[in-house]
Amino acid sequence: MNRTDQPQVSVLWIKLIYVAVYSSYGATSVYLSLFYRRIGLTDSQIGFLIALQPLVMLIAGPLWSIIGDRLGLRARLLALVTGFSIVPMLAMGLTTNFWLVTLYTALYALFNGPIQPLTDSMALTALGDQRHKYGVIRAFGSLGYAPVMWIVGLIIQGRDIRWIFVVNALFMGAACLLTLRTRVEQRALQGSIASGLGTLLRNHMWRVFMIAVFIAMALQTVSFSYFGLYMDTLNASEGLIGFSGALGSGSQVLLLIGILPWMLRSWGSQRLMLIGFAGFAVRFALWAFIPSPWVVTASQLLQGLTFGAALLASVDFAAQYAPEGMAATSQAIVTSLVAGLGRSFGGILCGGLYDGIGPQGTFGVFTVMAIAGLLSFGLLWRKSLVGGPAATPAVALSRRSR
Repeated sequence: MNRTDQPQVSVLWIKLIYVAVYSSYGATSVYLSLFYRRIGLTDSQIGFLIALQPLVMLIAGPLWSIIGDRLGLRARLLALVTGFSIVPMLAMGLTTNFWLVTLYTALYALFNGPIQPLTDSMALTALGDQRHKYGVIRAFGSLGYAPVMWIVGLIIQGRDIRWIFVVNALFMGAACLLTLRTRVEQRALQGSIASGLGTLLRNHMWRVFMIAVFIAMALQTVSFSYFGLYMDTLNASEGLIGFSGALGSGSQVLLLIGILPWMLRSWGSQRLMLIGFAGFAVRFALWAFIPSPWVVTASQLLQGLTFGAALLASVDFAAQYAPEGMAATSQAIVTSLVAGLGRSFGGILCGGLYDGIGPQGTFGVFTVMAIAGLLSFGLLWRKSLVGGPAATPAVALSRRSR
């Protein structure tokens, strides 16, 4: 095999890893909150558990990723964490005790935290100056996520919901094996981590964008983690819940393969994040004002323009501003630390509101939050442009050099 073929092989294996990892998520992401309800937990306890996972991940993700960057061993570290993440998920299906469920949730988050930043940094490294094609690779994750979510919904309809943990373990185990076959050239960090982090923190545009990521991920955790609960409240079957989730992922796949990479390349990360906020506002408004399972199902078609747009914008922005040798760490700061804080905030706030004012009032609050995020980020971004050019990104956008 010649050297020009090697990146193509690496990208192929990375696509398969995305399929396996996100297939495992498809087995549990929507149904985990239903499992909590089925074993008798209150809405407040469910809200606590939903918030706990990103809280642990926001610490675990950057720490694991710093190790991966320092040693230049991201693929091997990914094999380790995907393998160990299986154990607490299987154990969770064997208990109904709240404190044991809490322990297993925390352990799962400890190992799950670095999976996204490690896979994203490997994908971006393999793509090189074709970074705008990341959305196509990420679409393979949704290709696995959507059908598994639908099929699992059909499997557990009228059956034991704990099958979700078995399916999760099978796909995450496959991801672990696939990482052992992945070969991507990775450069270990040579300089100081503190110096690299200081470079990021001194960048005004980076700080502004982190605020946007925080708000967007708070909205995202509500749309994902409380979607199943809301559909259950509206008396939707597990099969319809699974179909709705698959519909959202399917629409996201089409956008990630087609228009979103073009929008990113043409408009940039900041404008794509604004589109995400607008999509969240419309989506939550539909949930708040038209409480019908079929309307909620139809609103899933906006998933690509909400989470898909925000995700692509976040990953691209992190790659732009990553100091040399800190690709995984930069991704972890954005997708684990800042996004994790946002998800925890969203989970805690939604849990309290859901118990206090009900689902429709809760989604009305998050509609207002999405509109506020759209307006505030738009104004801050515009002000930063008027006030002068932001600090130069560590990696120049390929679209700006063409």
